[in-house]
This record gives sequence, C-alpha cells and structure tokens, in this order.
Amino acid sequence: MNANQRPRAMILSGFRSLLRLAVAIVALLALAPVAPAGPMTESRQLLSDSDQKLTVEVKSWLGLGKLVAGSFEGLVPLEFTVVNGGTSEAVITVRCSAGYGALATAPRTQIVAPPGTTVRSTVYVGKAPFGQAPNADYFASGMLMINASPGIGPRREIDCQVHQTWQSVASGPTATEFDATTRAALTHRGVLTPAAATRLFEARQGRWPGLTIQSEVDPATAPEDWRGWSSLREFVLTDDDWTAMPAPARRAMLEWIALGGHTILIAADTDGERLDRLGLPARQADGRRRVGAGEIIPLADSAIPAPSADDPLAYEFAGAIERPAGSIDTPWYGDGLGRSAGFAERDLPVAAILVFLALLATIAGPLNIMLFAGRGRPSRIFWTTPVISLVATALLLGLMFLRDGVGGAGARRTLVVLDPDRNSMAVLQEQFSRTGILVGRSFPIREPSWMCPQPTDSFAMSTTGMSRSAGSFVEVNDERRTGDWFSSRSDQAFTLQAVRPGRGRIELLGPSDAPEVLSSLDVPLARLFFLDDDGKWWKTGPLDAGERRRLEPAGEGEGPDWSAFLSGASPPLTRAFARLANTRGYAWAEAAAPRKVAIATLDAIRWTKDDAWFVGPVVRTEGR
Repeated sequence: MNANQRPRAMILSGFRSLLRLAVAIVALLALAPVAPAGPMTESRQLLSDSDQKLTVEVKSWLGLGKLVAGSFEGLVPLEFTVVNGGTSEAVITVRCSAGYGALATAPRTQIVAPPGTTVRSTVYVGKAPFGQAPNADYFASGMLMINASPGIGPRREIDCQVHQTWQSVASGPTATEFDATTRAALTHRGVLTPAAATRLFEARQGRWPGLTIQSEVDPATAPEDWRGWSSLREFVLTDDDWTAMPAPARRAMLEWIALGGHTILIAADTDGERLDRLGLPARQADGRRRVGAGEIIPLADSAIPAPSADDPLAYEFAGAIERPAGSIDTPWYGDGLGRSAGFAERDLPVAAILVFLALLATIAGPLNIMLFAGRGRPSRIFWTTPVISLVATALLLGLMFLRDGVGGAGARRTLVVLDPDRNSMAVLQEQFSRTGILVGRSFPIREPSWMCPQPTDSFAMSTTGMSRSAGSFVEVNDERRTGDWFSSRSDQAFTLQAVRPGRGRIELLGPSDAPEVLSSLDVPLARLFFLDDDGKWWKTGPLDAGERRRLEPAGEGEGPDWSAFLSGASPPLTRAFARLANTRGYAWAEAAAPRKVAIATLDAIRWTKDDAWFVGPVVRTEGR
C-alpha cells in the first residue's frame, strides 16, 4: 500500500467502524422498551427584572410548549405567579390572540401586584378542537406560546400575550373500530399520572399498544377548580396518587367527573371496603362508584393483561373494564334544537332586497336628476341625494325592526345532575338563539361556568359559524362576557357547564310498596319519575319544595319520554343520558320554572322553549 492509499484506507476503516456502531445502537434501541412520555406539567419564566425586583412565571399542569395529548374541547388553566419586590405597583395584562373564550383581548384581564407582594392568579384559556368537533381519526394538540414585554409608565405594565396554534395529529383507530371494541375494552385516550404510567408500563412488560396515546401530568399540581379539568375526558391515576392529592384538587376532580368525565383508579387491591377507607365515592346499588354524570372505575393491577404472542398490541385494559357509554364526541349543530322549537331555516328576503335596490336606484338616479334637480336647478342634487339616502336608510332600518324586532328568541335545555353526597349540582346546558336588533351584547357572568360557542347551519348569518376561533369571545376578569357571543340579526348556539353548591335533593320515604317523596329543591317540579331497585317506574307531580307526595306506579306508556328533550342533543347531554337513563335508585324530575335552573346568558333573549330536568340518586330516609 503506497502513501497515497494509506489515508483513504484509514478513512474507509473509520467509516465502517462508525457504521457498525450505529447499527448496534439502532439494534439496542429496537430491543429496549420505550418508556412513557415525561410529565407535561411545566413552568416558564416570562420576565425577570433585577432592577425592579419583578419576576413573572406561568405554569400549567397540561403543559405550555405543547398541550397534553388527550386534551379536547375545554379550558386550559394558566397559573401566573407575580413576585413584586419593588416599590411601585406592577400590572400584568394577559391577552389571548387566538383560540376562543380566553380571558382578555380588549378590555383585558389584569393581575395587579402591589409593592412587596407575591400574587398568584389563574387564567383559563379556551381550547377548541381542531377544525370542527373531534373525531376518531384526529385530535387537537395545542401549543401555548407566551411572551412578555415591558410596558411604559410608572405602574410598570407587563403585557403577556397568549398565542394558541392547533396541530392535527393522527390518533388511534377509526370510529368503526371504536364502536366494535369499546364495549369490551377501554382504549386510553386521556391523561395519566407518572405513577399510573409506571404501573401500566410494568404490567405491559415494557410494550405499549401502538394505538395508545399517553401523556403524564403531575397530580400534585392539579387545579383546585373544575374548569382546569374541563378539557379532559379520561384520567388515570393510582390509589397512591388519590391519597396524595390535596383535598381541594380532589374535590375539583370529582366536580369534573360529575359533569361527565371518568377516572380509572389503578389499585393493588380493589376490595370495596379498602376503597371506601381511601375516601372514594360510595358504591351504589349496582356496585359502581358514580359521581353525577361520570364515574370512578377501580382497576386492579392484576386485571391489566400482559401482551400475548397472538395479540402483542392488545389494549392494556382489554377485558378488564367497560368504558362508559358516549365517550366519543360527534359534531353538534344548534339548528336541530332551533328547529325542534319551531325556528324555520333563516334566509335572506332576496326579492324584497332586489325591489328595494331597484327603487333606490330609480329615485336617486333618473327621478332625482330629471324631477328634483331638473329645469335649471342642478345644484339641488347636492342636497336631494343625501336626503334620499337618509330616507332610504331610515326605511331600511324600519323594515329591519319590523321584520326582526329587538332582542332575540331562542330555545334551551338544561340537565342538572344532583350529587347529594358532596352537596353540589352539575349543570349541563345547550341553547340556540336567533337575534334581531341588539342594543347591548355583553352580559355578566353570574357563576363560574364554561360557555363554548358551537357552529350552526346558517354560516353566513351566524356569530359562531364554522370556525369558533374567528370571533372575539371575551371574558373580562371572570365577571363579564363581551365580544361576539351575540350579534344583531344572527344565529348562535352554545353549550354551557357549571357546578353549583346546593343541598337540594329528593328523599324517598315510607315502605317500598307505598313510597313517598320529599323534594328540597328550591324549584317547583312539574312531574317526577323514580326507578326503584327492582326496575319499576313510579310517578308523581306536581311537587313543590318541602312538599311530601305519594308515588304511584307508572302504567304502560306512562314512564318518562325524553325523546323530545334529547332530539339532536349535544354530546355532553347525550353522554349523561346514556349513562343514567336506566340507573336504578335514581329520580328524574322536570322543573316547572326552567329559567330558575338555567345558566344565565344575554337577558335580551326570550326563551320561547325552555326545558330543564333534574336527575340524581334518591336519599333514603328512615323513620319519617
């Protein structure tokens, strides 16, 4: 080998060695198990000013740089911490420039930090699904990018802009595959804690199903408000996580479950008495631990099957538990609710508009020049034309008032799920409205709630339209909603949720062959139905608060008929009815004054059709 060939041989030899090393690394990685994703909870420092002794940090248990996979339509909590060690007041202004329902655009949400204080504040940013409603093939993975820049003035204003971008990410089997498998298996589409991920990982012998989406969140940082859980559909944790969670966060999780969420609790031992000692919700007659419209599902470690040679990608919960019904959302359009209430399809009066334009063109053109400004009086055109325009405008406004009126009309339905064990009520509501001329569009937020704009068929005349991020849906300091929630001469549809404290309940008295009921709800009831432990329906009504009435057996065809109430219902209501409709030991009661039950929105809307139902377990009272 000559001197010229020697360097080339050394280079080739080194390249072969590197190639062998790369192949070995790839082989080792292929054989090694893939661990679950790391925790999503993260913090970010937005500003640190040593001269002013001011720092601003933000944290979210669902992630910041990238939102947790399995986070669907709902609210994302952003926890701001402002440390002001200076001598002047700091004002942190939070704005959301994308998404919907965010606190702040203009006017904006402000966090005021007096000198020498540390202030913590939570801002809820609305998260809508990618495109339209989530389907079985894609879900929305959001990203929150928050930037801070110093302002000017003696109060040292900081402007924190919250940007949201949505990414379409492939996720799991198709709707057909879900329909075929969910009755016997639960595919994990939610989020889980690191401890739960570890136990699932060990039970699966380090092998994860290729169709499973997994994201970890830190239960120690879980929010203490149910709105911070609202974008989740399913949560997986261990019994140790449950015990370690702070009591306020655990209560917030139970309130979220009452609205329709469900939680899987992985436990070493699912003995009923042991779980009762852990403080889980009480078992009902069928052994299930329901909370409102949702449920906590205990799952033993031994019930998680290991992968087999025949089916190495089997779902981790296959055959162990049954997934609650109605877990997959479908697109919802509020027009169905409007049509059931008698609202016809809204269309433009094309013929009348063409006639009006033709008359205006004739009067403002030929007639104006030939009649009003003719015969040597051409200067009159400078005042006759504006007068004609003003008269036409007044006439057009008058026709609008006569045709559409002032304010608006709509239909809404509300389902209140009673939770007597925790003295609370979960409220699920959907509504459709059609507005005329609105004098004002903002309205107060009378209780902590989540209001989500939904699409309508009348896209051209809809404030919500196809894209829920197109409008400006603003909440100001959790006190007032303003922006494009309602607009003049348009259609709009919304779903709403709230959790209220309340000791109202329905009590069951007397012997089983002649039962009586007593209502402590502060709303009169038009009628009440009760499904006993033997699957027999009873009825009574009307029933006032504090009134005691005997139940009568419901005859053939006299049981509850919710077909009209559920016609074209939104996914939250559909899920709740699917889970509770035939639950024994539950009472269903129709409110005689639905307006006292519903989550209030714009006062200018007249509800021409308004329905509200209560549902919940009866409280059995002995000796009365």
